[in-house]
Amino acid sequence: MNALSRLTQSNVRPYTLINKDNGFKTCIHKHNLNFSPYFFNAIGSVFTAAGVGVMSGSKKLQSKIFGAPFIFAGSIIITLLGMTSLYAGNQVTETQQYIRLSQNAIQQYEQSGEYATALKIARDGYEESLKLGLAHEIASFSKSVKRLEAELLALGSSRLLFDENYQPRAKLLQLLELVGMEPLNESEKAILQINNWAQKNLLRQGERWQEQTSKFEALKLKIKPLLGELGFINASSPHFNEYQGALVHGALLPRVRLRLHYLVEQWKQGIKFSHLYFLSGERPLVAEQESEDLFMQDKDSPLKIRKDWSTPIRFPRTECEMMQLVWDQSEIPETMRKEVQVHFINAPMKIDPKSEKLLRPTTDDTVEYWLKTAPPYGNYLAITNAPYTNRQDLVVRALAPYYGLDTICSGASEQEKVATFLDELARFIFQTKQLSEK
Repeated sequence: MNALSRLTQSNVRPYTLINKDNGFKTCIHKHNLNFSPYFFNAIGSVFTAAGVGVMSGSKKLQSKIFGAPFIFAGSIIITLLGMTSLYAGNQVTETQQYIRLSQNAIQQYEQSGEYATALKIARDGYEESLKLGLAHEIASFSKSVKRLEAELLALGSSRLLFDENYQPRAKLLQLLELVGMEPLNESEKAILQINNWAQKNLLRQGERWQEQTSKFEALKLKIKPLLGELGFINASSPHFNEYQGALVHGALLPRVRLRLHYLVEQWKQGIKFSHLYFLSGERPLVAEQESEDLFMQDKDSPLKIRKDWSTPIRFPRTECEMMQLVWDQSEIPETMRKEVQVHFINAPMKIDPKSEKLLRPTTDDTVEYWLKTAPPYGNYLAITNAPYTNRQDLVVRALAPYYGLDTICSGASEQEKVATFLDELARFIFQTKQLSEK
């Protein structure tokens, strides 16, 4: 593993990867001794050579000259000073290497749309530069941190798969090739070709779903690493300590509990916000996963029902009512209940103009109705779970561009089928195509 990879793939702070014991290094920089490593190496080489030479000569003269032992002792001190100087040069070199690697990594990850990774490296670099008292590096890393925080809040993961010109990233093309997409041609926009193919081949098809599932599951070992790198599998955590509010995306009962539990865990770890919005609607409940019996059980849920909760006279019939019940019945920290204003967004059902059938509200609908409540401007923490992170993040950004957004998620289940990830990928591609046409 090269140094650049170590900077991002380890839980250890990147600076300590170079030297876990940085006390000597800190001493050098704190006392403004961080000269060029060539200076230390030159002085060290001279002192070491001189010390060894005098040491050798003094041993031969021990029986002939009075004071030879003192000369020998002095030569040992000179040799140690030389070795210390050489070591100091090595520490300065390592610091310079770390800074150079960090800055290069920040640039590379930022250019590839991986703002969260770039921000982590910049923050670590700033903290280590602060410890060492490196004024120029402190200013440089501080500037990078501020820029990346703004980019993360404004863009999130929206550029992981496509760049700012809606050109596909190399990893996306690699994934599409694995699942059977033919090479792009130059006669049509890439985003249009990719979307047309994805909607026909990756989107969940009713009668073909089993066939799709079997086909893509056979490619699991090749596909999943790329899906992970593109943000469809792994959990993610907040990038700030305080937010104006939090958004919990609506879903079926099990996922709502999962998402609220993940938010509660962030609160317990010190993440704060003053408003909590449940983005829900009038979707009728699904009997198999949202029955009265399941409302009374929590054995399969990380979010537990509080012991003093009373069974309601009337059980929920819509998603919005279900989310209100989950909030009411669940074990929530007392500080969270007292300090946070809770709002339930209730987007109505829609009528399909073609079939005149009722359609359940989409993520877009719930976000639009959230905006109608005139939420205070600021940064918001949005909660979902993989593999829905990228799409729901993009939807909120597209509809609410004047709000800062940090979308986090719990990781995808190990039992989740590859076809489900690819279906979500197709939906994200469609949303990106829509955005590119505005």
